[in-house]
Amino acid sequence: MTANQFLQPKRLRIAVLARIFATSAGGAERYCASLVKHLAPRHEIHVFAQDIRTSNPQVVFHPVPLFCRRPRWLNQIAFAFYTWWKTRKGFDVVHSHENTWHGDVQTIHVLPFRYLWFFNRTGVARFLRYVQLVTSPRLLTYWFLEKLRMRHQQGRFLVAVSEPVSAVLHNNLQYETKNIRIIPPGIEITYAHDSHEKKQARLNWGLPLQGQCLLWVGNNATKKGLPTLLQALSQLPENIFLVIVGLASPEHAWRTQAASLGLENRIYFKGVVEDMAMAYTAADLLVHPTLEDTFGMVVLEAMSHAVPAVVSAAQYCGISAGLQHLVNAWILNNPLDSHDLKQAIEKTLEPSTHISLGQQALAWASTQDWKHLTLSQEALYYDVVRLKE
Repeated sequence: MTANQFLQPKRLRIAVLARIFATSAGGAERYCASLVKHLAPRHEIHVFAQDIRTSNPQVVFHPVPLFCRRPRWLNQIAFAFYTWWKTRKGFDVVHSHENTWHGDVQTIHVLPFRYLWFFNRTGVARFLRYVQLVTSPRLLTYWFLEKLRMRHQQGRFLVAVSEPVSAVLHNNLQYETKNIRIIPPGIEITYAHDSHEKKQARLNWGLPLQGQCLLWVGNNATKKGLPTLLQALSQLPENIFLVIVGLASPEHAWRTQAASLGLENRIYFKGVVEDMAMAYTAADLLVHPTLEDTFGMVVLEAMSHAVPAVVSAAQYCGISAGLQHLVNAWILNNPLDSHDLKQAIEKTLEPSTHISLGQQALAWASTQDWKHLTLSQEALYYDVVRLKE
């Protein structure tokens, strides 16, 4: 062995488990796909997935049968068993992004079910939750799969996508901090758009060239704070309009609510968008008054395009734990207060504040690149391998 070979880190054979492997789905799916993209040149990556929507010549894909569409909990058990059988031998590291009982590394993308199910429930309410749990095969499946996934085991690590998730794992589920790593989602590129690009983006999307454009992105309108944003928009000047991207729930219901507030000519529904760059180019401000987001990938994406963000505080949105109010974002303490949200939007759109927050947002996003975060993930893999030896 040459000196150069000795210094080279070992090329690992890694199995990645994810039911959906895609670059344009939800935050968890994009996290997995981006991580694989940056690991593939350095390691032998095998992806086990039921729904593979993107390709990579450097990755070996293993399609997993879709055992049944309904009920989903049966498919979850089947997926866990199948991937356990296929990856029980021959891999240095098994990295799961799903509720499976196996996997040396388990990335936790959402707050644990065991925490959420009993959160703030006491007395009779807690007892009724317990009865509902033990009488539901679906809930019991998720409960036990998650419990097995997070059980203490030599060489097993949990990866939290944000500090709030890490805190729940340690404080509420008593998982040892030495076996928890925080590796948030990263960003591919950072880019500030000029006025010509903004104008062209608005022309392409049929948006007003004048006025200030708010952007809201999400698939669960209530959880992501759209009702509060509509109330706030109704209190703002008419030259401020809103673009809604995503929104899987029935669009007509929100059109009706917008009309009831006199906003029918100030809201543009764009549905699911494959390439979000156009949305960020057209926008002046991202508004994300979410009530529950373990990280908030859309905030990082907007900031990477120098778009300032109004975002809920860390107890609602994990990314805010790393942000500073009025330094690189406007942090909302109460995302349910439409008057506070209206004031936040007004102040953030003031020219001096808007320019400063946009510049600092871009600077902060530039530190969250996938190359750096991939090295953190890779270091964890080597810790796993050492503990197995």
